[in-house]
Amino acid sequence: MEVSLDIKRLSTVTLLLFCILFAVTVFADDVQQGVVAYKQGDFQSAYQAWHKAAENDVAEAQWMLAILLLNGQGVKQDNVAAYSWLTLASEKQHKQAMIDRMAIRDRLSAEELARAETLSKAFRNKQTAKTAIKQQKEKAFHWFEKGAKQGDPQAQYQVGEMLLNGDGVKQDKVAAYSWFSLASQQNQPQAIVKQAQLKSELSSSQIEKANVLMLANRDNHPINDAPPGLPDIAKKVAVKEVQPPPEVALLPVLTPPPEKVNKPTFEKPAELIKVIRAEHKKSEIKPIADTVYRVQVGAFKSKQQVDMALAQLTKISAATVQKYQTTITEPVDNGVKPDFYRLQLGNFEDKPEATKLCQFLKQNKQACFVVSSQPE
Repeated sequence: MEVSLDIKRLSTVTLLLFCILFAVTVFADDVQQGVVAYKQGDFQSAYQAWHKAAENDVAEAQWMLAILLLNGQGVKQDNVAAYSWLTLASEKQHKQAMIDRMAIRDRLSAEELARAETLSKAFRNKQTAKTAIKQQKEKAFHWFEKGAKQGDPQAQYQVGEMLLNGDGVKQDKVAAYSWFSLASQQNQPQAIVKQAQLKSELSSSQIEKANVLMLANRDNHPINDAPPGLPDIAKKVAVKEVQPPPEVALLPVLTPPPEKVNKPTFEKPAELIKVIRAEHKKSEIKPIADTVYRVQVGAFKSKQQVDMALAQLTKISAATVQKYQTTITEPVDNGVKPDFYRLQLGNFEDKPEATKLCQFLKQNKQACFVVSSQPE
């Protein structure tokens, strides 16, 4: 059913007047882009821009879109869809949309009005779903941000990802880069990749601003060069402990009580050794075992692979990595077959203790097995 030319002409004049009077008003980007395109006679670009804003439930865009549909500007004429968009804009008390809706209502058939209501209802249902999802994402962002500000590298990566995509928060690439930078400093592998990718998209001034944000957030919590529980790999590799002389190798370390005590002095070392041996006998400390057991979680061709595996293990259970000593053995070139870097946890005197740790790791989907080694 056709809409009268007078109504179309009036709506078009109103829309043009709107574009002229409000061209300098601050609207959503999509609405403003549509206004510019419409004034230039580019109705198809105007339709695309306003349709995007209308889908985001912007009343102005919904009314503008309806006028284009009524007049067939930049899109095939569709009075039913136009009436649906006018209905949605009218529900937000858009005055001109309310006037135009009443003007064309009586000119549509009962079937067309029913189809228009179906379209409006589908849009409302979609908006309800989008609102629920948005609320969940906003809630998730709140908790990720809380963890990020406490220094958790995984949370810092998630905050950066949500800021980059505008999930649950307004899109902000500069802020996203700052959080990726913080997580990268703690060797979060995904953040390292994202930071490198995003760096090419930002200007030098934006990167400088992101660094300022990063430093501000870092000052609010302690940042290490590695994730919580992640040892300094450079210090762990090829470090050999200094062994005590044989005569004191089995002696315990004496720890004085917290309160201030008067320590006895000894003129001769032999007197000191005699006292320590007496304390050792009293405490009945077991001698150091000849064999220690470790839990091996992997063998790798390169040091980089070891670092990545250790970061992944820390992600699975930072507390475990922090609790047990980490050992990285270097390859030995025997000229027969290639050797590997080996990543191992713990130094256990009893094999059952090592087995218990390995079982825990397997429950967390980390392959491992127990190996024996002679202490250095």
